[in-house]
Amino acid sequence: MLSNHEDFFHQKSAIESLIEARGHKCIFLPKFHCELNPIEMYWGYGKARYRQVIKTSFDHAKKEVRKALDACTSDTLRRFCNRTARFMDAYRKGLSVKAAAWCVKRQKRHRIISKEAMEAFDEYQKEGVNKR
Repeated sequence: MLSNHEDFFHQKSAIESLIEARGHKCIFLPKFHCELNPIEMYWGYGKARYRQVIKTSFDHAKKEVRKALDACTSDTLRRFCNRTARFMDAYRKGLSVKAAAWCVKRQKRHRIISKEAMEAFDEYQKEGVNKR
């Protein structure tokens, strides 16, 4: 009920105020699966890099966090965005979660899922059924 009150609705959160005070934009995205958000892939990339380093102190750990996040290149970020676009296209075409994941992994050249990739998944499924 509180969120429906106009004065509460227009009040900025503390984190939003802090981010904007430092000259950045704060945009809250709707909650959805991580495969549809390249930021989640970026965080995963950074966490994997961070875990590979032995940290000797808290200050050292803080420095390593920055290094791990900065290690992600623009090219890698572009790949995350393209992967996200392929997942969105797969879901728009009505593919199941399993079919979308298979087609996205197979389809590397485009931001969309081709008919050939979808047909190849159908063949893959048929082969799996025939082997049982």
